[in-house]
Amino acid sequence: MLYAVLRGSAMVRVGDDALDLHADAGVWVPAGETVAVTPQPGAIVLPIPVAGAGRTVTTRLGVPPHAHVALLRAFTEALGHLDGAQGAARLELRGGSPEPLAAPPALRSPELRPLAELLTAHPELGLQAAAARAVPGWSVRTLQRRFLAETGWTVAAWVRRQRVRIAAELITDGRDLEWVAHRVGYRSFPGFIRAFSEATGMTPGQWRQKSAEGCMGVGPSRPELESGEGGDGHGAERRTWARVNGAHVAVWAAVGGARLIIAGRALTLAEGEAVIIPAGTPNEFRVPSGSLLVPLGFRSALTGPIGAPLTAAHIGGLDSMRMLEAVLASYTRVGVTDVDPDRGFAAVLAGSERLPATTGSELLGRAANLFVREPELSLAAASERLGLSERELCRVVGAHTGEQFAAWLRLLRMTRARNQLGDGETPSEISRELGYSHLPAFSRAFRAVHGAGPTGLGVPNLAPTRAAWGREMRLPASAL
Repeated sequence: MLYAVLRGSAMVRVGDDALDLHADAGVWVPAGETVAVTPQPGAIVLPIPVAGAGRTVTTRLGVPPHAHVALLRAFTEALGHLDGAQGAARLELRGGSPEPLAAPPALRSPELRPLAELLTAHPELGLQAAAARAVPGWSVRTLQRRFLAETGWTVAAWVRRQRVRIAAELITDGRDLEWVAHRVGYRSFPGFIRAFSEATGMTPGQWRQKSAEGCMGVGPSRPELESGEGGDGHGAERRTWARVNGAHVAVWAAVGGARLIIAGRALTLAEGEAVIIPAGTPNEFRVPSGSLLVPLGFRSALTGPIGAPLTAAHIGGLDSMRMLEAVLASYTRVGVTDVDPDRGFAAVLAGSERLPATTGSELLGRAANLFVREPELSLAAASERLGLSERELCRVVGAHTGEQFAAWLRLLRMTRARNQLGDGETPSEISRELGYSHLPAFSRAFRAVHGAGPTGLGVPNLAPTRAAWGREMRLPASAL
């Protein structure tokens, strides 16, 4: 993850290290680290998944103002509402010489510390030989158990990290690669290349070249952000996938415009405009090249009905930092502090015109909320819970969505299913939760809505990103 400070300052604690970051600075943190982010009042921090190009240790870098739009584009991509979303941002760190590999956990007990020192000084030693010299009388099994309890690492993983770390230092010093492989205990050179690549993200030869460039001053001395294909936002037109939300959702054209289809009615948003999509309403958006459409916030359908949009609210473009704060407050717990997550939604509600809310629109929202929370319910059970006849419920859905009840319910369920795939759940788990007796039946329904089966669509697992945002539990189902 990259934590980029766009305004103000923030304290980012990575393990035992505390970093004080100010505007236009950031820190890239490798996977597996414990991170706590504390923005100061008024600060804006964008948390974004970013590839590290082989880095394995925490890296500070500059975040110039001209990169802010690309960063927000990457953050929006990670929300997962766009068709073909990549999950990990189309950004990565480039440049600079390779960062030194972090050392594995230190051993502090008097019994195991001599073993660690021996394995560090002589990485070519096998475990049995090292144990006989450092902890005579211990069985390998006892050694492995004690080692894991003290460090949280297996002996094999600890030794592998030490070997690669020492190898990286020797390569940086200009040693011959095959000599290095044998020096750190690898009998097979291909095995050494494989282990080194897995640990660093680059081959030993690439590491040597990068190290040489850093020493000679070739390329940037500090890592920089680089956009991948389409990362500048000027690729093909993007679109959302067809959906039915279980909550009212506000969407904002932060950069450029967008075309919306809400319950079969087309709307056009200019830059700086926003509307609310009522719960239960089928919708889909098309985002022209270079534009940026951002979910702004949401409210439960149980808070009351909201009519279909007639005119948009004018809330300002990306220069409206108040709206950017609202986005971060709605979808993260680390981007801002002391900001009401309902700020953006309330601004759109106050500034837009909508059809009058009716008893039918209220019932549609309640039905969508009910089926999102309990997707396995039958028409009969849902009608009874809502205090309607089955015929009346079908009439309300048809009148307000233009869809037959069965098609509307399938779209609502498959919206939830796609969100659950983004949470890392398996098709089998989702199928059972949605009430399907057989996985093939669920796969057919999913394919009918999304154009491909749940395993063939390639929905990225967004759970690690949402966890890094402080969202350990799923966002309200279908809220994106």
